[in-house]
This record gives sequence, C-alpha cells and structure tokens, in this order.
Amino acid sequence: MARTKDQWMQLAVNEMTNYPTISARYQIGDPMVMQILAAQCAILAELDNQVELTAGETYIKARDVTVLADAAVKGILPFATPSIGTIKVTNASTAVLRIVSGRTLQDQQGRYWVVMAGAVVAAGAVGSVTAKQITTRTLSHSVAAYRPFYSVDLPEPDVGYIANVLVTGFKYSTDFANTEEADRVYNIKSNELRELSLQFGVAGLAGYQPAVGETLAITIQDTEGAISLSVGMKFAFEYATGVQDAKVTLELAEVSQAGAAPMDIDTMREVCSYPGIYDNSAVFLSNFDYVVRKGISPLTFLSIWNEAREEEARDEASLDNINRLFIAARKDGTTPAILKSQITTILKRADDSYRYKFVDVVDIEVPLHLVLSIPAVYDSGEAIQQARAVMLKEYGKESAWAKRGEAKILEKDIHDQLKAAMPVLRERVSNLQVIEIGAALKILPEHFRYITEESLVITAQEVS
Repeated sequence: MARTKDQWMQLAVNEMTNYPTISARYQIGDPMVMQILAAQCAILAELDNQVELTAGETYIKARDVTVLADAAVKGILPFATPSIGTIKVTNASTAVLRIVSGRTLQDQQGRYWVVMAGAVVAAGAVGSVTAKQITTRTLSHSVAAYRPFYSVDLPEPDVGYIANVLVTGFKYSTDFANTEEADRVYNIKSNELRELSLQFGVAGLAGYQPAVGETLAITIQDTEGAISLSVGMKFAFEYATGVQDAKVTLELAEVSQAGAAPMDIDTMREVCSYPGIYDNSAVFLSNFDYVVRKGISPLTFLSIWNEAREEEARDEASLDNINRLFIAARKDGTTPAILKSQITTILKRADDSYRYKFVDVVDIEVPLHLVLSIPAVYDSGEAIQQARAVMLKEYGKESAWAKRGEAKILEKDIHDQLKAAMPVLRERVSNLQVIEIGAALKILPEHFRYITEESLVITAQEVS
C-alpha cells in the first residue's frame, strides 16, 4: 500500500536522529528544514501512489494517461461526430432554386453547415436538402525532409473538434499492412495528448514517401460535436447567389445523426479493454464488435454475432445464415438508416466477404433483488440508497455493461462492487445476499439488458 505524506515524514524524522544538528532545527520548526522536508515527502507520496497504480496497469488500465496511450497505439482517433440534418426548403420566389452540394449554410446560432445532398426546388414549391455541421480549413504543407514515415502535425481548431482529415491525391489507410510500394496513402496518428498528425509511407517498402519540396494539400473538417438542435430551427445561406435567395425559407425538419464530442475516457477504457490482437485487418480481425465500437462513438447498444451463435440462439439452422454477420445496434439521436450505413461501411472495410443482416434491438429490464444485512448503528435507508446508486451506475441503461450484447450480471462482481463502495458492508457482521438476478428468459444476442429503478429491489435488515 502506498505511503501517505505523513508516513514519509515520520520515516524522515526517525532517520533524523542520526543527525543531531538537523534534528534540533526540526524540533524548533526551522522553516529551512520543515519546508524542504514537507515538499520532498509530498513528492514521495505522489510517486509512491503512481508506482502502486503502475503495478496494476498490466491487468487494469487505472490511469487516464495509460488509456490514452493505449488508444493511440490501437489507432483510436479523437475525432468528433458532426450532426447531420434534413433541412426543409420553401421557395417563395418566382424562379427555380438550385442548391448544390457543398454550399454553406448557417443556423440561427451562427454554426456552419455544408450541404451534402442538394436539390432543385421549383418556384412556389417545397423541397429538402441534407446538410452536415462542419467547417472546412485547408493547409498547404511543403515537405522539408525526405525520410521514412514523414509526419505532418495537424493544428487544433479554434472552435470545436476535428471530424475528418483529407489529403489531395492520397487515400486514407488505417495502417500500412497490405499496402503496396508507391501506393499514395496516409495514416492519421494520435498520442496520449490527443495531438493528431499525418503519416506517410516508406520508399521501396510500403506506401509513398513524399519528396523534399513536394506540396501536400490538406483539408481538415471541424465540427462542434454535440449541439442543441430542434425541429423548426432556422437556417440561412452564408452567401446569396441571387435575389431569389431572400425569398427562401430554410428550417430544420429532422436530425438524422446527433453530433458527439470525441470518445470520452470511460468509453475509451472500455474499447481498449479488448485484447491487442484485434485490429482493422481482415487477417487478424477476430472481433467485429471492437472495430465498430472503435469507429462509431458513442453507441447506445451493439451486438454482432455469427451464423453459429445465431443458430444456437434460435435452435434452428438455415442455409441463409452461411457467411453472414448478424448486427443489432442502436445509437441515440441517429436514424437506423444512417447507423446501418456507417456500420456496413466499417465492416466492409475490415472484411468484404461477409453478408449482413440487421436485427431489431429488444429492450429487456433485468430484475435484481438484493438483501443487505447491516449493524443496527448504521442508517439502513442511506445504505439502500448507496447500493442503488452503485448498481444503477454499473448495470443501468447508460452503463458500459449494458451496451454489450449478452451481458451477464455475476454475483461475485456485485459483492466486489458494493463492498468497495460501501464501508458498512465491510463490517464483520454485515452480509449481502443476491436473491434474484434476471428473469427466467433466454438471453438472445439482440437483447439490450439493463436494470432500472423499477426492476431493482434492495431491502435491508439489522443485525447485531
């Protein structure tokens, strides 16, 4: 166990008896001795705590910096997700209105949107366009040295987060595996500080190595991530292209994808818990759940299973299941069509030999009944509330446990979680009984299982 500052101070005082002069100055409270000693003991206490944490890092990523470093190694990028919406266009002018892809709009909060799918709206008619909440900036980088894996640092945006990076004439690749010599590809790398950089290939080995003086045209798309949107929100063209633009009304009709900030530490810790063998390569990929979670965040629920698990779950075989992946997924604020498209793109990039079938997610409230036996000197009502808070955090609808398919609640985990959070359960006479976990219902891969305020029952009894 790590020593506290006071414990280190006591060790120093014990050692000081071998140095009478310094000991005497310490006894009278000489600031020259006291301040230096206090500072040194504080540093030792902090270092001791870090060493203790590091000892467990092999099994549990305790520190945030370790999670960030592991995420950087695994290629989990701190990209934000832009909002996508359908915008209703009412053309009150007497001329045909043409809104082309790439045109810039502004919402009533001054945020910029780019039209993804344009439209031609007749005079006096109503149409719609699809827009994404991004702004674009361009960089021109002149290659300064001819070296393998040449890197270009990417500056942070003034507002919001980076959502995507493109390089003119190059194709994005998650790594250099299976990359031919001279292929014009680039990787995007991150570090434990979430700083992003571009990385190019190695001449004669994999990819393309830029020459000295070569100019790289880089486009960075930024977004504000999670923003407040409401149906009916007004929009306007950033620049007018004709007098008819003044007679056009633009308003938000539907949000098809909610924006999100980059993956938070808790989600990143969960994604990084997968073994290091999982990556984006079809050769090594052994868990499609990981590659989807890595590419789409935050997910409300995700379960991906193969034909063998499907036939085991349904107790029936079918030729139609051969070489098929089954997917049950949900993302709050994103329409099923958009989510299916994103998941399919990620899976095909990893391995395009599979067929896919999307299955509807089924919500299941899991009944959980606990009995606490605690000494009479403790407040039983407070103990019940503490236990409820811990259980809802660990197994509630927003928990990492619930977001995985076929999750199970283990009694040993309940005991460990409650004893760690509640000192009253560490008393010698205290006890914890798990009366019921889950209903007598077969768990299927598409079941989104979680406990709720109503399904969680906790009672307490006094013991002496």
